[in-house]
Amino acid sequence: MNWSDAAESVLNALVRMVPETLRELAGGSARDESEAVAEQRGGDEVQVDDVVRGWIRTTPPEQRNGLIAVIESLGLEPERYAEELESPEGWDEEFEEPPDSEM
Repeated sequence: MNWSDAAESVLNALVRMVPETLRELAGGSARDESEAVAEQRGGDEVQVDDVVRGWIRTTPPEQRNGLIAVIESLGLEPERYAEELESPEGWDEEFEEPPDSEM
């Protein structure tokens, strides 16, 4: 699937916010989910909105409130993504990481 330059830029900006050890995994997951969002809307090119929606879907629901500031920092309006921010859609709990141990 094709990606607009703006979509690539947004994905890169989002991935840079992730700890370096997780960037490749986060970027790959977000890329796949963004393409799925674009396909669901019938698009043949990934756009900025697809990337933001894909990123939200790959973020655990309990962490999504923190994405509001991130979305604003990208110059976008979080209200546009309110439905996704409030939905558990896209998050598969069987892959949820266990809480950090205190070692």
